[in-house]
Parts: sequence; C-alpha cells; structure tokens
Amino acid sequence: MNKRTLSSLVVLGLLIPAGAAAQSQEKGPEAMILSARSVVLTPQFSQEAITKALIEVLDASLLILPDTDYSKEFGSRIAAVKMMFGEGALFTDKGRQYLGLAYKLASGGKAWQTPEELKGAYREKDIMEQAKTACLKLLDSALAERKAGRDEEAVRHLIGFVILVVTPVEA
Repeated sequence: MNKRTLSSLVVLGLLIPAGAAAQSQEKGPEAMILSARSVVLTPQFSQEAITKALIEVLDASLLILPDTDYSKEFGSRIAAVKMMFGEGALFTDKGRQYLGLAYKLASGGKAWQTPEELKGAYREKDIMEQAKTACLKLLDSALAERKAGRDEEAVRHLIGFVILVVTPVEA
C-alpha cells in the first residue's frame, strides 16, 4: 500500500467518527425520542444503550421546552441529571429528586405519579413487561403532543419516562 492511499484511509477514518458525532448532535427531538423508543423495544439492551437513550430524551426535553419562567431552573436540573447519568449513576435518589423537581416545573407543580398499571395489589406476573409498555406509552404520548404543538406536555411525558426508568419497580 503506498503512502498516499494510507494517508487517505487515515484521514477518512478520522472524518467518519467526526461526521457521526456531528450527525447525532444535529438529530432533532423526534429522532431522539424514536431512538430511545427503539432501545426500549430491544429485548435485552445494555446499560450503555439505556443510558444513552435517557440522555437523548433529556436533551430532547431541553430542545422542545418552550421559553418559560422556569426554563433556566429546569435546564440546570436536567444538566445535573445528565452529568450523573454520564458518570454511570442512574439509580440515585438525588437524580430522581432532580427529575421530580423538573417534572413539577413542567407540570405546574404537580408531582410525578407511578402509572396506574404499575400500582395496586393485583398485577400481572411480568411487571417488567408492564413497565416497558408504560415507557413506550410515555414516549408515544410525547411524540403525539409534540406533533400537536403541545411541547410542555411532551416535556412532561419525556421526564416521566426518564423517572419511570430510573425508579425501582417492585415485583
């Protein structure tokens, strides 16, 4: 292999990852939500995949949040949670607390509630399948709200999804 061909391959190898990174940064909120949805649909996903999906959903929530009087505080809570997730801390009380506060900001003070299908004395055998269904429902609702132009409601569904994923579910 001559030097010119080797140099071209090295440059191409350097450009492809840079282009992929730029492409992921240019991904719109709907694509980020659909990406997270595909991870949830995967039969067995890695912690790395779900962490990336959660961070993308948080990024999407920041992108679609309308300019409100609480935008700055919401953004700081989400930034702190993203940092925790980036460090591998998905299931911390502090992270859930920040997410809960962000949810309250986006919902006019209303606290996040566990979906009804995951409450109660009687539940079907596979609680994880029910949780997966609830997660998909939240992501689908966020997409529908976004399409209808109700971005604040979409943000609420996105934050609810992240809370649900990082909140332990009792079997």
